[in-house]
Amino acid sequence: MNSKERGLAPFLRKSVDRYPMWYGGAQETTDNIMHKLGAMTNDEALYDILGIDYKTIRPAYIGPAAPTFEDGSWLDGWGVRRKGLHYGQALISPLADAETIADIENYKGFPDPDNYNVKYSREQLEWAAGNCLIGGSWASFFHDATDLMDMATFFMNMYSNEEVAEALVEKCVDFYYEIDRRTFRDNPGAVDMYFIGNDFGSQRALLMSPDKWRKFFKPGLKKLVEQAKKNGCVTALHSCGDIHEIIGDLIEIGVDAINPIQVYASNMVPEVLVREYGADCVFFGGIDENEIMRIGTEKDVRDETRRIIDILGAYGRYIVAASHDCILPEIPAENIIGLFDEAKKCGIGKNQCIIST
Repeated sequence: MNSKERGLAPFLRKSVDRYPMWYGGAQETTDNIMHKLGAMTNDEALYDILGIDYKTIRPAYIGPAAPTFEDGSWLDGWGVRRKGLHYGQALISPLADAETIADIENYKGFPDPDNYNVKYSREQLEWAAGNCLIGGSWASFFHDATDLMDMATFFMNMYSNEEVAEALVEKCVDFYYEIDRRTFRDNPGAVDMYFIGNDFGSQRALLMSPDKWRKFFKPGLKKLVEQAKKNGCVTALHSCGDIHEIIGDLIEIGVDAINPIQVYASNMVPEVLVREYGADCVFFGGIDENEIMRIGTEKDVRDETRRIIDILGAYGRYIVAASHDCILPEIPAENIIGLFDEAKKCGIGKNQCIIST
């Protein structure tokens, strides 16, 4: 069984030799793993030694360089001034004062799809051969909308100026829809999984009421998911925190897998999730990064890996991963290595059987 077959098996309800495994981490984290393993390349460390089954190719930005400022901040592709590590935090939200739909339509800072190369090269396809390929955009339209308008202002507009809030979300969704349309058009049949990210949850609850989520964000998410499914993809949504109130909605609109399953957030108890959604949903993640992987011993991580696999993998519809899409360098390399090594030793859930390779 190759990685592509294994990576798709939970979605297709097929038997596997072991649970498929996914890794996402900062470059520094990967470097730490490589050093610990004595690996020479990322591929050797992540795919050959750890046994990661998924590879990702995202659209490549080829437009003008981002303007930078003396204080270390920069202007991102949406016209938002940012500063800080990685993607940084929004310092200036250019649509914070928008009051009408015309204000949204007249904004000149929306990104241009022509500034992205979506065509996979021969080298990229050779690199991904035999693996389950994740493609398309990350489609973080919720974050883009709240950064453009300022999160507090956007949330107030969901009550006081609904049309403007809706218009902004629609513009953000339309950008990603077009990027994805071009990706599927230019790489027919290449993308196996459409995996996107929008953090709708906090540690204690959704960031908004379920009704507001359904009004402002469910339609756009459905539009993106439906396009991916029409192009033969399985689909996964990354959303941190407590999202238990909308998991049924996600399944309804065609989301096949939920990531990252932060099992220590309120109302994300793994036993409850399996009981309520295990037959209809692929669970993707769940091995706690915040405490256990960060400050626990390797044995703690191995024990938690086995515990989570035994619970979330009960129906065999599970992808091994940490509870964060980008493991940070503060996580000890031996704990990350231990997670995936232990996962290889775990049996398959009650509704699947282990097959020989």
